[in-house]
Amino acid sequence: MTKRPAALTGTAGVYYVAYQLAARTFHAAVTHGNAPTVDILVALLDGAATLSLQVKTSSWARRTPKTKRAKRPDHYEWDIGQRSATLCRPDLFFALVDLKSRSGQPPDVFIIPSEVIFAAFNRPYFKSGKPRRWMYHPKAEEIECFKNDWDRLRTYLQEKSQTTKTDNSDSIGGGQDVG
Repeated sequence: MTKRPAALTGTAGVYYVAYQLAARTFHAAVTHGNAPTVDILVALLDGAATLSLQVKTSSWARRTPKTKRAKRPDHYEWDIGQRSATLCRPDLFFALVDLKSRSGQPPDVFIIPSEVIFAAFNRPYFKSGKPRRWMYHPKAEEIECFKNDWDRLRTYLQEKSQTTKTDNSDSIGGGQDVG
């Protein structure tokens, strides 16, 4: 089997995530590289709230220990890149896709707030100014709670929608009775 070019691996991840979002009744608009820090804009069906999604994809992210007896995953690996690793906004999430190529299993997607990714790279090692490969390699048990957690996006959007409605109703008439 021919090795898939990296650009196509990334494209596969973005469209897989967009498909999963649409299947779960979200609006999902792929930016096609026109927004440097956003791969997919996500919104509730009524458009009341939006968030940005940065997608990072690996053909096979799950790693096991080097020993031949080890069968359980030890950690995962994704190439995040310096620009993405330094982003930290409440409305930005990462979708880390493990395509699990050639396994016959469906991909896994880890829905992770940008604050978690930022914290992983906010260390002296990455701030030294030396050229580095910005790899995210969390332990399997550390990110299991994010695995295929699409509800995390819905919860964030619904809370944001409620906050926006409250803010809008307060600003109409300055919070006083109108009429």
